[in-house]
Amino acid sequence: MKKLSTTVTKNNITKTIYAIVDDRTAKFLEGLDEQTRHDYIVSEHEIYLSELKETRRHQSLELSLENGHEFISEEPTPDEKCIEEETCKTLHNAISTLSEEQQWLVNEFYFKGRSNMDIAKELGVDKSAISHRLERILKKLKKILN
Repeated sequence: MKKLSTTVTKNNITKTIYAIVDDRTAKFLEGLDEQTRHDYIVSEHEIYLSELKETRRHQSLELSLENGHEFISEEPTPDEKCIEEETCKTLHNAISTLSEEQQWLVNEFYFKGRSNMDIAKELGVDKSAISHRLERILKKLKKILN
């Protein structure tokens, strides 16, 4: 392998560019005139730059893994799914021990996302009453779950 070089001038800036060629190609290019050798090196350099740009844009998964990059899946693992299901079952069982009014309040506030003010207006009570009810419900659920 040989490194051939030539100079190019672009926008009044002179650069030396290189092309790596095998020995057979280098020997062949030595027998050619300077302009042809220059054109060959320029075209090889342009190909190299194009390939470099493509590899920066598209990197293989295998190369990323070889370089130590890890990719975390957004999907939960089977263990996490099982734990989540068990947690949901336990929580729903705990909620089912509450009175119907308390279950309704938990459903409206936590599952449907309604505000204290909205629920208070519907029930005809003060907003702070809803907050106190939710606090009592949470304390009760904590006792059940612990």
